[in-house]
Amino acid sequence: MTKPIHGSVCLNHPDTAAVARCATCSKPICGECVKVFDGVTYCSKLCYENALRTGMLTEKVYSQKATGDRRRSIMAAIKFLILIAVLAGAFLFYRSHKREIDRKANELKYKTERKLQEGKNVIDKNLIKDSKYKKDRERMVNE
Repeated sequence: MTKPIHGSVCLNHPDTAAVARCATCSKPICGECVKVFDGVTYCSKLCYENALRTGMLTEKVYSQKATGDRRRSIMAAIKFLILIAVLAGAFLFYRSHKREIDRKANELKYKTERKLQEGKNVIDKNLIKDSKYKKDRERMVNE
């Protein structure tokens, strides 16, 4: 017979020392109450069936997770391929229209530089060269 569990008694037979715990509910059980299924100790056939059912549910959850992981991987690969196709299309478009695109880019650059210069001219025109504020600040710095 199996060695008793120190300080535990069987819940079904309170005058008998427990020798094991149920693998499902952890209830202490004596040698008379022990039920062994598939090499594992249980207190009853119900606990064994619950363990089987729970194990099957766990396998189902893992299976569903693996399916979801595969779907996410496939979607990521599809998105990556679409991105590569868009970039390749943009590159081919640029190569076939390079002169026109470069001309428009230079026009935009010229217009931007001209607008910046116009803005600078407006600021310089409206800026007071020798304001009292500027003179006071220069005097403070030089003192």
